[in-house]
Amino acid sequence: MKHDYNLFKNYLIFDGLSEQEIEKFIKLMTFKKVKKNEVIIKEGDNGDTIILLLNGEVSMTQALTLKNSKAISDNREKTSIRIDSKKSHHFFGEISLFNEVDKRTATITATSDCEIAILDDNEIIKLCNENHTLGYKIMKNLAEKLASSLERTNSQVLKLTTVFSLILDN
Repeated sequence: MKHDYNLFKNYLIFDGLSEQEIEKFIKLMTFKKVKKNEVIIKEGDNGDTIILLLNGEVSMTQALTLKNSKAISDNREKTSIRIDSKKSHHFFGEISLFNEVDKRTATITATSDCEIAILDDNEIIKLCNENHTLGYKIMKNLAEKLASSLERTNSQVLKLTTVFSLILDN
C-alpha cells in the first residue's frame, strides 16, 4: 500500500504542515501490520518511537495504582479506552520524545488487525534540528497533545481523589 500525504494530513502531529513537510516524515516511517490481540506498546517498557494508528482498532490501558515489586502478575486496576482509526487519527508514544527515562505510560493492544506507522524519536529530532520552522510546528502540535493528555489525567486524579475522600469520610 502506498502511503501518501492524504493519509497523514488529519493527524494532530502534522497539523499546519505542508504536503512537502509531511512527505519528509513519511520517508522516515516504518510501516507494520499488527495482528488482533498483539501488544503494540507495553506500559513500563522502554520507548523511543511515536506510533500512528493508520488502520484498525486498539485499546489503551493504564494502571491506576503503583506496581508492587512483590507481585508476580500485573493485576492492578486499569483504565481502558478504545480507539478506532475510522473515528480518529490517533498517535501514541509522544511522551518518550521528551522523557529521559523513556518508559511507556500505557499499554496499547490491537483489538483488530491493524496497520501502524512508526517514527523513531531520534529521526524526528534530527529533522526538527535541520529545519527549525518544521521543528517548531511539530513541537507545537506535540505540546497540544501532551496538554490534552495532562488535562485528562488531571480529571482522572480529581475523580480518584474524590472517591478516596468519600471512602475516608465513611
